[in-house]
Amino acid sequence: MILNVIFSYNRAVQLDYLLQSSLRHFKADAKLVILYHTTGVHQQGYELLKKKYAGYQHISFVERKHVFFDFSYIHALNTERDWEFFKEKNLFKKNGDNFKGALQKIIKNSGCEFVMFCTDDSIFFKDVHIPDEVLDIIRNNPENASYRLYVGDNLEGHPDYLEKKGDYYQWDYYTDTEVHHWSYPFAVDGTIYHSEGLLKHLKPLSYHNPVTLEDRGFSYIRYRKLFGIGMSPIHSQLLATKLNRVSVDSLNPTLHIQPDFLNEKFLEGYTLDLVIPEHIDNSNIVPSEIYLVKDGVRELIYSMDEQGKKVQGLLGIEGSKEQLE
Repeated sequence: MILNVIFSYNRAVQLDYLLQSSLRHFKADAKLVILYHTTGVHQQGYELLKKKYAGYQHISFVERKHVFFDFSYIHALNTERDWEFFKEKNLFKKNGDNFKGALQKIIKNSGCEFVMFCTDDSIFFKDVHIPDEVLDIIRNNPENASYRLYVGDNLEGHPDYLEKKGDYYQWDYYTDTEVHHWSYPFAVDGTIYHSEGLLKHLKPLSYHNPVTLEDRGFSYIRYRKLFGIGMSPIHSQLLATKLNRVSVDSLNPTLHIQPDFLNEKFLEGYTLDLVIPEHIDNSNIVPSEIYLVKDGVRELIYSMDEQGKKVQGLLGIEGSKEQLE
């Protein structure tokens, strides 16, 4: 079974859209755990979600909790840099929480052989069927293999060293020195790992949210040449939708559809509907149109404009970190 830990913050309606896409398209046996935190009236959005999905035994919610000391850091304080990170982000901090400890506990106690992460602005847009051969490779290489759902030969910039193995691609993450999707051995978006193999390396890692998990995880894993065997479907199956940004640790360009507005509409009974371009050549996309739907009536709240085209143009294969002006 595959554990999918979904990271979410103040985006209940977008999380709902991701969950619906997973129920529709993810065909492998899976358990979904939403690891979330929230502020103000956004809490009501998550309470609404819990009621909506209460009948799904494989979907559960875990809320991040404020703590003055996350004991999981005991295994991660190996250098002066780790101590400085811990003191800055967690130790007796007003905004410190148990993200690291909660995530590692979820993985350890899940009973799932494999694990992946998703963020709440992503969606499955094609059916996901994971070849048994792929799972066998990960099982036999628990610290050296993974399967990435958001890449495929439909994306711009896919390298010519990908080796087609029937219904999936395989490559070495350390072939290329330039940073892009196929040379980036750790990601928190749609990449399947062996649970025990990954957990072994999360324990000594200092991180406090999804952004620092990926940033510090990438550096740690690349330095140690871990997870070198990369695999993916022939055509990508997962997208990130750039409606808004909720993390101050990331400068990735997005639209500016306010989470507060979307949450207000969600509490009024609206759901989200995104029009995805027919031709997908990037793992990050600005939807052609964005609708809110209630009682079968669709209300258009966004249509592709010059700002949207500018945002899309900044989203390259290396994952843009530019600040949109």
